Formats: sequence, C-alpha cells, structure tokens
Amino acid sequence: MKRSRSFRLWAGALALGILVSSTILSYGTAASVKSAGFGSAATATVITTNEGAVYEKPLPRNQILYSQIGDKLAELKSKSGGTMDYQIIGQSHQGRDLYLVTLTDKEGMKRLQKYQDFMKEAVQQPQAAIDYISKTGDYKIPVFFNASIHGNETPGVDGVLALIEKLTTDKSTSVQQILKNCVVLINVVQNPDGRASGGRENGAGIDLNRDYITQSQPETQAVVKNVATAWYPTTMLDLHGFMGSDNILLEPCTIPHNPNYEYDLLAASLLPHAKYMATAITETTGWDVDIPAEIWEDGWDDYPPIFTPQYFMYFGTVSHTLEIKFADQESINADFAACYGALEYAVANKPQLMKNQFEIYKRGVQGIDVEKDVDFPYAYVIPVNQDQQKDVYEAYRMVQHLLNNGITVTQASASFTAGGVNYPTGTFIVPMNQGLRGLANTMLWEGEDVTKLANKMYDISAYSFPLLNGFDAPAVQAVFQADTQNVADVNLPVGSYSEGAGVNYALPVENDQAYLAANTLVKEGFRVYRSKDMAGIYPAGTFIIPVQKGVDQRLKELVGQHLIQVSGIGATKATLQPVLLKKTAVVEEDGGTYMAMKELGFDVTAISYQAVNQGYDLEKNGFEALVLSGSQGLWTDSYDASGTTWSLDARGIASLIDFARSHDYIGAGYAGAQLSEETSKLGVVMGHIGGDEYQTAENGICTVDVRSQDPIGYGYGKDETVFAFKPLWVAAINHQHKGGMAVSASYGTGADMYKAGFWNQPQQIAGAYAVVHDENPDYDAVLFGIVPTFRYYNHATNGLMANAMYYLGYDRK
Repeated sequence: MKRSRSFRLWAGALALGILVSSTILSYGTAASVKSAGFGSAATATVITTNEGAVYEKPLPRNQILYSQIGDKLAELKSKSGGTMDYQIIGQSHQGRDLYLVTLTDKEGMKRLQKYQDFMKEAVQQPQAAIDYISKTGDYKIPVFFNASIHGNETPGVDGVLALIEKLTTDKSTSVQQILKNCVVLINVVQNPDGRASGGRENGAGIDLNRDYITQSQPETQAVVKNVATAWYPTTMLDLHGFMGSDNILLEPCTIPHNPNYEYDLLAASLLPHAKYMATAITETTGWDVDIPAEIWEDGWDDYPPIFTPQYFMYFGTVSHTLEIKFADQESINADFAACYGALEYAVANKPQLMKNQFEIYKRGVQGIDVEKDVDFPYAYVIPVNQDQQKDVYEAYRMVQHLLNNGITVTQASASFTAGGVNYPTGTFIVPMNQGLRGLANTMLWEGEDVTKLANKMYDISAYSFPLLNGFDAPAVQAVFQADTQNVADVNLPVGSYSEGAGVNYALPVENDQAYLAANTLVKEGFRVYRSKDMAGIYPAGTFIIPVQKGVDQRLKELVGQHLIQVSGIGATKATLQPVLLKKTAVVEEDGGTYMAMKELGFDVTAISYQAVNQGYDLEKNGFEALVLSGSQGLWTDSYDASGTTWSLDARGIASLIDFARSHDYIGAGYAGAQLSEETSKLGVVMGHIGGDEYQTAENGICTVDVRSQDPIGYGYGKDETVFAFKPLWVAAINHQHKGGMAVSASYGTGADMYKAGFWNQPQQIAGAYAVVHDENPDYDAVLFGIVPTFRYYNHATNGLMANAMYYLGYDRK
C-alpha cells in the first residue's frame, strides 16, 4: 500500500505543525516489540467447535488427550533418572501450554548451556566450530522432533511420547549411545488447540505449517525462540498424516529447491537420512515408504519457506516431513520407528552432519557463492526516514522480525552512501556476510519466477516481506562503508499530535496503526468519520474526528502509543461517512482475515468450518455481517472415511448462504465467489484458472490498480503489490442486475504486473476486474478475486479488507 506516498503528508508537515526530522529520533519510542514476532496473536474471540472452548474431541483409545499430556510428562520425568526435562515454552492461541522435552545423558543435562552456546557461536564462527569437532568428541548433535502441527493428524504426539518412554526407561546400548551423543528436543504437541478441537488449524484458524516464516502465531514463535534460534538443530523430523491407502511418504522433496538453501550440502544427507528412517519404518510396520525425490518429478517441492522443515533448512538443518497412513496404532509405531531411526543415523553420522551444517554457515560468513541461481547482494538497507521509506511502521517490525530469527542487523551511527544513495543516521543494514545469509535473503528478496522450473507446485511459490508488507528494503550489490553498531532489539516509534484549529482532527492512514487508533476511539464511544473525498489537503479515506468531550486527551494518548499523525483542522466541506463496527463472523480457510482485522481493532470473531458444519448459528449469536474467504478447497466437502474433514460440508455451506441472503457480507476467493453467486447480490460471474471443475494453484506476487476514490480503495492507487493465490477475476457482468456493480480494483497491466511465483500466462487476466462491490442501498456486498489478508502474509493490503469492513457499516447512519 502506498500510504501517503502519493499524498506526501510529510512534505507538508511543517505547515501542519508536525515536527519531524530525517532520523528516527524525532518520533520517541514505544514499548519494545522484541517478543511480538512479525504478527501478534493477542487474546481474541474464536469459536473452534460448537461445544465450547474447553471441549476436547474424543480420540481413539490408544491416543492421549491434550489435557493428559502434562501429567504424562511428569510421570516420564520421574522415571528418567535425570536424563529428561521439560519446560513450558509458551501457550497456544487459546492459552494451552506448549511442552518442549529435552533428553540427553545425565552428564549432558548438566552441560546443556555449553552445548547450546556452541551451536549459537558456530553460526558466526563456523570455521572454529569445524576445527573443534575435528579435534574432540566433546560435543552433542541437537536433533528436533515436531509432533502433530495439524491438530487432526494425531498419531505424532503419541509417537513421540513412546520415544520419550523408550529413551527414559530402556538401558540398551543403542539408547545409551543416543543419549551420549545427542541432545533430543521434542515439541510434544505443536498444535494443542487443534488436538482439542479436532481441527487442522490452531485456535485462530491459522495452518501453523504455513506460518513458519511469518510467525504470526504463539505456537510458531515459541519454536523459533526456544528451538530454532536457541539450539540450531542439525536434523529435524516433522510428524504428519494421512496418506490413507497410499504408501507412507517421507521427504526429501522434488524440484524446484529454493536457491537460498545451500542445497548441495543439505542433499548430501537428506536422502541417506530418509532411507535409513524408511528402512526402520518398514521393518517395524511392514509398510512401504515413498520418497518424493525418488518417485516424482515435481509437485511435492520444498521451495516455499513457510513449512516447518523448510524453515529449518535455512539453519542448515537436515529436515523432513513424514506423512503416515492412518490415525491408528500402526501409524503411531511408524512415527516412533522414524524418530528412533533418525537418532541412530545422527549417532552414526554426527561429525559429517554437523560439519555440513557449519559449512553452510561458513559460506554465508565468508561470502562463498556456490548456488548459481541466486545473486546474494552485499547488504540490504532498511531506511526508516520518511523520505526513503513507504511504511516506517512495517520497516521497524521487519527489523525486529529479522532479529527474532537470529539474523544480524546493524544500524548506522552516521550518514553513509550505498548503491549511489545517501542514507541518514539510524538507517538499518542487513549484511549478507553472516551465517544465516540464506534466511535473510529469502525474507528480503523479491522472489523469482519458477514457472518454467516445474510443471506443478505444492503450495505458494513466492515470498517477499518488502513486497508483501509494503516497505522499502533495497538490495545493494556493491561493497560500501558505514559506521554501524549491532542491534539487539528495536523500539517502535510513536506519532505526533498538533492542536491546530480545533474543530476537527484529521488522522490520515499512514500505516495499519491508523485503523487501530480509529477503531479504538469508536469502541470507546467517540464519533469517528471517514472522508469520502478530499478534506482540505487530506485524501479520501482520512479519518475525521470531531472535537468532543475528552477526545483531545485520548488522541494525545494514542499518538504516544502508535505511529500515527493527528492534526487539528478547521471545518471541512468533505462528505463524511460514519465509522460503525459491525459484529462480523469470519469463516475462512487460512485465518489471515481474522488475525489482520482483530489486530486492527475490528469486532471480528473467527468461526471455524467445524463449528459451522456442526450447526453454529451466526444470527442467533448476534452476528451482523460475514466474511467468507477461501479457495475451492474450503467450499468442497472433504470428509473421508475416518470422519476427518478439511472444509465446509453441505450443511455448513447452506447455513452460510442463508445468513448471507439477509445480511451484509464480504467474499474473497473461490468460496466468496460461490457465496456471491448463491445469494445473487452482485451481478457478476467470476472466472478462475483451471476450468469449471477444478481450481489450479497458480500463485504469485502481482500488481493491482486500485481506484482511490472508491470506498474499498481508499489509501491505494496504481501498481499496488498483492499476493494472488488461486486468483479469480470478473469474467461476466449482468448490467441489468438490481444490485448494480462498482469496480474497486483491476489487475495490473504491462510487463511488470507479475513479479514472482508460479503462474502460467498471468497476462491473461491483466486489466480484469479484481475487486467489486454492490451499489444497492438495501444491502452491502463486496467481492475480492484475491484474498488481501491471505494467511496474514501481506500486511500491505490489510487496508483493502479494512476498507471493506467499514463499507459494511456506512449504511447504519
């Protein structure tokens, strides 16, 4: 979102009485964001089942309920003889404890800090670590197991509990060698909310196995903090299901591989490691194991950094996903066998595994380029002065996110020149000569077009924090000099307040915090409006707050908490629309809309598809509006023979259609388009890639041209960057439809409309309508061909969904 880049609030700052400078120092500072991650999963309203928040879905008799795990771990620790410990490393979205188990021999338990420090130091001093392991055996290999990240894929939890019992009670030579040589780290249940509810996602509706690079959820944040950047595991295994009648599946993956991995060093162990585990599984269960890299050309790739194993690969971790067959005892046995086999392999190959990991760090530190498909820059520059940064707020959040992931960030203590551009004191620099070079680059690059590298992809094929979150982070190829200091954590800047004329206050949308501030005022009973057209120098969509009792003091408090700019203005001739927040149910495939809108202060509740399928009644529970967002996968009944589902069923779909016929709604993606068609509130037919029967997974970063005077388009303009996952577009229009139709945005045009991803012929939808809404005074309906809040990845387009939320309330005058 080019918030105020076209408006240039700062250019007129002195005229408005706002004091600014070219450095970060003028803002002041707010509370540290060190623990916040790139997202924030604050306590919020969610409905995961129709049985209440404390409900636990029954599991087969051989599987443990989440509520029993704490007692089970205490029992196992009491029998361990000092070889096991566990800690609570955080809570899930709904407040359930996350358990991390650590196992090693008794002497090793006393020296855990030493082994942990060794792994941390190896990241920036890899040659010293290589030299050390070549001279001594006094080191341990950290091995990580992650269980049941998808809550309805249950056997992994029971498999790792069986492993813990084996390692704490079995006195065999094999077990003793594992404890002597390894530090075993086990995330016993990655998704407590999902295990309790029986759902794939966590309590917020987020698929945690799509959240590892974003870290919007407390469950992923806890693992990054307490495992990834605390231990830098050398190997890891992520336990999933289900393959059903097909063979068990165990990675490594098919092409294409992300060029930011040092894949040649990972590949040296990936396949041998997998084959060793596969043999152990077959010997234990009799089941065959398929390895995608051996049996398929493409379609099960490790390209995106969003999955747990793929995120860990940037730490030099030899990482695998295991997909077992069923929710039964044999699958628990398969999980156990794979984990135990992984440990045996780690013992037998400890020196080479760790050496290869440290060689990955060495390439980063020394700037050794082996991969031919990526050109690492010398550094990325993240300016935070107004003239060089589109979104200062998102820039600061990104710096903290980099730090949270163990990436080195420095800050200029004097002005400097890089790539022919002058930057002021306070500018952040991300040097590429560091151990986690690949992770830093995959976060900050713009991505690439992988369409010609494979016939199909498993999931998304592009990720770029700058493009998706709307901040500037230019890559600089040439070496430059700058006086810098290392950064440990950052403080978010705050805003400014100018009394001005005192009739009204203007709050322009410079970043997402403007929505939060405005919504906070509304919830506290203050009158807030949005301008429908120019309000003096302020563009359409600016929040206008009339002078009223107590509002001046409250605004002063808000600018001390948020990066917002509030100015007193005189009377305005602009048309003003009241900001009214409807109680809105969010039913979606990925949790992104709920997370984004909750963070911005809207009155939203996440309602899981399970609850809808079970008969949860939106109208009886007081909801006034609906957001339905998702691909064909959400709209198509997916029940299997075990009773597991990943989508809405016929009853759930019927109830949503019935609600939407008599209430306002926002639709996004295929599911939203189907809802629109069923309710007949918009006279459009949406097209999608893949024909009538099946929606294919084209995806990528592209541009849209937004109509800035349209209520859905406030604050946006031409060439806005969006993420399009399985995009839709208006294929036909009924111009005689009673609801009318207004266009808010169209897909971009020209050679640059498509930036990165996997997308055959993106130009076929260039210029097509992407976002539309009704023109009927009796109801409000908005339809997005893209999901602007997809998976909570793309903060730059949160404002499009926020504008749509406000649009639903403009009718209640």
